[in-house]
Amino acid sequence: MLSPDQRKWQRHWHEVFDAALGPDGPPGRPLPEDIDTDFRLQFELWDLSAEARAQAFSVFPRAGEMLARIDAHRSAPPRAIDADEAIRILRNGLKLLHKLDIEAPEPDAAIAVLDPGKLSLQDAFSKADSPFIEFHDVLHDMALRETGEAGKDAYFFLSEPLYRLAASYPVAHWICWPLCAPAGAADASESEYRLWQGGWSSGWSEEGVFLFDRREEFGLPG
Repeated sequence: MLSPDQRKWQRHWHEVFDAALGPDGPPGRPLPEDIDTDFRLQFELWDLSAEARAQAFSVFPRAGEMLARIDAHRSAPPRAIDADEAIRILRNGLKLLHKLDIEAPEPDAAIAVLDPGKLSLQDAFSKADSPFIEFHDVLHDMALRETGEAGKDAYFFLSEPLYRLAASYPVAHWICWPLCAPAGAADASESEYRLWQGGWSSGWSEEGVFLFDRREEFGLPG
C-alpha cells in the first residue's frame, strides 16, 4: 500500500513523464496500486533530460544532494581498482559499520580474492550474502531518523528506479545516502559503491569474507 506521499509522488512523476516523453498508454488508465508494478516509474526516469529529472526529484527531501550524486556517477570515468585497493576499501567500510554499531564482519578478518576463471559469480554467491547486508536492512530506519517519514518513504520509492541506473543496489544506496545522514557525516555507503565502480563485489559466507573480481565483466580489465 502506498503512503499518501508516495501516491502524490507517483502522480507527479507520471505528469513529468507525460510532459517530457509523451503519455504512456490510453488516457484515463489508472496508475498501478503498487510501486513494484509501476514499470514506467522504474524505467523511464533515465530517459528524461537533466531538467526533467530535477523536476521529478523536486518533491523529495535532500533532492539536490541526490541529484548531485546522480550527476557524479554518470560523469565518472570508469577506473578499475586492483585487489589490494579493493581489500583496503572493504576493510575501511567494515570499520565504519562497526563504529555505527551495525553488524558486519570484523574489519581485520581474512579476505579471500576469488578468481572468476575458477569460480562463477553464481556459485560464489550461492551461499553468501553481502558483508553490508545488515547496513542495507537499516538504511530505511536511518532515513526515518534523519529526514522523517518523507525520507523513509522516498528511500523506498526511489529504490527500484535508482537500481535501474546501473543494475546495482550499491549505486542506488549511495545516491540515497543524503536521506540517511547529515551533510559531512562519514558515508557508510561509499565503500560498497567504490568497490562496484572499481569492478568488485564483496561476499560473506560461513567460510569468511571474500571479494569477487568482476573487472573483465564490467569492461575494466585489471
